[in-house]
Amino acid sequence: MDKSKKKSNLLKDEEILLEDSIKKDEEPIEIQDSFNEKLAVDEDVKLNVKNLFDELKAELDEANDRILRMAAEMENLRKRAFKEKEDAGKYSISKFSRDIIIVSDNIERALNSIQDIELPENEAISNLITGIEITSRELQQVFARHGIERFDPSGEKFDPLYHEAMFEIPDETVEVGMIVQVLEPGYKIKDRILRPARVGVSKAK
Repeated sequence: MDKSKKKSNLLKDEEILLEDSIKKDEEPIEIQDSFNEKLAVDEDVKLNVKNLFDELKAELDEANDRILRMAAEMENLRKRAFKEKEDAGKYSISKFSRDIIIVSDNIERALNSIQDIELPENEAISNLITGIEITSRELQQVFARHGIERFDPSGEKFDPLYHEAMFEIPDETVEVGMIVQVLEPGYKIKDRILRPARVGVSKAK
C-alpha cells in the first residue's frame, strides 16, 4: 500500500513538474506575442501621426502660398492705384492742353506773318502787335507752370514717337531720315506727347 501511494505521489509530482515546465516554456512565447502586438500598434500610431503631420504641413504650405499670392496682388493693386492717381494729377489737363496749343500756334503764325511786311507807323497797330507778343509770352509761361513743354526738332533724326512726317525732301547734303523742315513744333506734358512735331524729312535723291 505504501509503495502504491508513493508511486502515485511520484506520478503527481512529475505531472506538476511537467505542467510547470510547459508553463515556463509558454510564458516567453506569450510575452513575445504581446510585445509584437504592442509594437505593431505603435507602428500604426506612428504611421497615422506621420500621415496627419504630412497632411497638416501640406495644408499649411497651401495656406502660406495663398497668403503670399494675396499679398502680392494687394501690393500690385496698391501700386496700380498710386500710378493711376499720379497720372491723373500729371495728365488731367492733357485734353485742354491739346486745344490750347492750337491757340498758341495761331498767335505765332500771326506774328510770323507780319515780320516781313512793312507796316505803316501807326500807334494802334504797334500796340496791337505788342499786345499779341505779350499774350504769346504769357501763354508760354502758363505752359511752363503746368509742365507743358514745346520742342523744335530741327536737325534731329526722325523719330515716329515724337515726330510726324508730312513730306520728304530730296537732300544729299544731310543723312537720309533727318528733319530738314519743321511745319509745327511739338508739345509734350511731363513725359507724354501732346502733339508730335509736324516735319519734313530728308530722303535720297
